[in-house]
Amino acid sequence: MEFQAEIIRAVQSVASPALDMIFEAITMLGEDFFIIFVATFIYWCFNKEMGYWMCWCLSFGNLVVNSTKVIFKVDRPIGTEGIRTLREHTAPGYSFPSGHTHASANFFTAIARAVNRKRFWIMAAVIPALVGLSRLYLGVHWPMDVLGGYVIGIGLPLLLWLVYRKYAKYKPLLFFISTLVFVPFCFVCGDDTSFWKSLGFSLGVAIGAFIETKFIKFEIDEVPAKKKALRYIGGIVLILIVYLGMKALLPTGPVYSFVRYLCIPVAATALWPAIFKKINL
Repeated sequence: MEFQAEIIRAVQSVASPALDMIFEAITMLGEDFFIIFVATFIYWCFNKEMGYWMCWCLSFGNLVVNSTKVIFKVDRPIGTEGIRTLREHTAPGYSFPSGHTHASANFFTAIARAVNRKRFWIMAAVIPALVGLSRLYLGVHWPMDVLGGYVIGIGLPLLLWLVYRKYAKYKPLLFFISTLVFVPFCFVCGDDTSFWKSLGFSLGVAIGAFIETKFIKFEIDEVPAKKKALRYIGGIVLILIVYLGMKALLPTGPVYSFVRYLCIPVAATALWPAIFKKINL
């Protein structure tokens, strides 16, 4: 690990208050709320099918990453001599591979694969690389973690696209199956909260997709821009109420994190569409 530690020290050797702010901002491009804010806009207001694709891609990827963390159990560089740590609260659990780098790479690659335009492919390569660099600068990941997250985040959507194109009409079943294959990891993950969050989120996506495709079937075409704006603002408020409300009411622990993260995608994919369809948004 000493060679990797030297790389982190080299990256941090240029540290300054201005760079601290820049890299803390960049690292947020791999965090839950940024991705949820963009993905829900796409799902509610722009392209529902693309929204489903992105949610499945990310939920499956998070399960792969957090299962891998449990298998390898690599400790983080936090506390290593000569390495300072910023934004430590974004670095729970084990280190390999980097969840932030993966999430960013997965998210932007999923978009690039769906629209297949050059500028989006460039974004899919550059932005996750910057997020990975930010994780080194902040001292919360080893270089190998970042590389692993980057490779998984870009490679997985490219593989999943082949499956999704073929079975998209069976998406609820596809989402359930891709969640259930990770259930055996429940017996080895113990109280690893990150794994339970990702399992809950993935199951929530599957449940929400089943409810929406069978009973709700909301439309985006022909909806005026003003209604789309209200649809988006109202949805974000609802998600924040669900997330913060359940966080305040439920005790801490992996099982409660599982429940909370299950409810978020159900609220986003099914509950809010049922509401805005009923009130004609």
